[in-house]
Amino acid sequence: MKRIRNMILAWAAVVIGVLVLFTGSVFAVRAVGKNRLVSETKGAMPKLLLGDSEPQDEDVVWKEGWVRYNGKVYEYNDQIMTFLFMGIDKEGEVEDNPNAYSGGQSDSLILIVADRSTKEVRLIAINRDTMTDVDMYNLAGEGESSYVTAQIATQHGFGDGREISCELTKEAVSRLFFDLPIHGYVAINMESIAQLNDAVGGVEVTVLEDLTKINPDWEEGTRHTLMGEDAFWYVKWRDITIHESNLGRLARQKQYVTGYIDQAKIAVKKDITLPLTLYKSLEPYMVTDITLDEIAYLAGELLDYTFDGEIYTLQGETIMGEKHEEFYPDMEALQELMLNVFYVEVDMDAQ
Repeated sequence: MKRIRNMILAWAAVVIGVLVLFTGSVFAVRAVGKNRLVSETKGAMPKLLLGDSEPQDEDVVWKEGWVRYNGKVYEYNDQIMTFLFMGIDKEGEVEDNPNAYSGGQSDSLILIVADRSTKEVRLIAINRDTMTDVDMYNLAGEGESSYVTAQIATQHGFGDGREISCELTKEAVSRLFFDLPIHGYVAINMESIAQLNDAVGGVEVTVLEDLTKINPDWEEGTRHTLMGEDAFWYVKWRDITIHESNLGRLARQKQYVTGYIDQAKIAVKKDITLPLTLYKSLEPYMVTDITLDEIAYLAGELLDYTFDGEIYTLQGETIMGEKHEEFYPDMEALQELMLNVFYVEVDMDAQ
């Protein structure tokens, strides 16, 4: 009996040791991921043009990056982590683009803003037709960058369809948002939305407009749980013969993302390994600069964050260009949005 007891105690010690090592490894991996994310953009901040960036009170030590607007002073919130999601209009697995201008357009562009100080997540949906500076460097080949004003969705096409396309798009979004630091990006071919959708058990939506052209059951106001290819078509389709049809699609994408976040949080609470499982299964259809240790950190971190369901969009005007619609953002309104999302008010009395 004494021998059996000693054997049991020995095995228990081994099991406990393995658990301690495993737990320590998980925390170590998450710590590495956190440090990498935070350090990559340390000290970087947007360069807003509105308001006043000069001190008015000689007794106040004015800090770099402060902005005075409408009588208040703001500073960039360095506790924020910002990620760019891109939905690319390509089918099948990601592959190298043989041409320098057909890497696929980003039909969906969403900034995911996670505030570590308030434990809140905010989303900003960017109209694919937003006119901005697009870098045609890879179209011309080796040489200096050559910028043209074009729809931001086209930026991904001027690249290799992989990392170069994503980096160019990330830079274009950063420029549009006045050199906003972006901590990472994820680009997936839109076809894989069905796989993402089903991994969380589907997403329930109330159809926002008459979509019976693509599904006879999708009358406006009806409720459906999207599964498989239905999720893809719900967020992808638009009637290009109708002016500003992209606004309707953008509204559906906002609605779908809100529902998806709710479902994903439920699914991840049931299975904490789900993000890593999805990461591995989506690799053939995805390009990202977010590493596995960063995914491990974010998977645990974001579970405790709240999301109020509001998705911000850019204000502006849509006009018909020579061939396609063009959305011109209101730049002052964009900077006001940035003050609301990325900045915090400075308590000048405490200075």
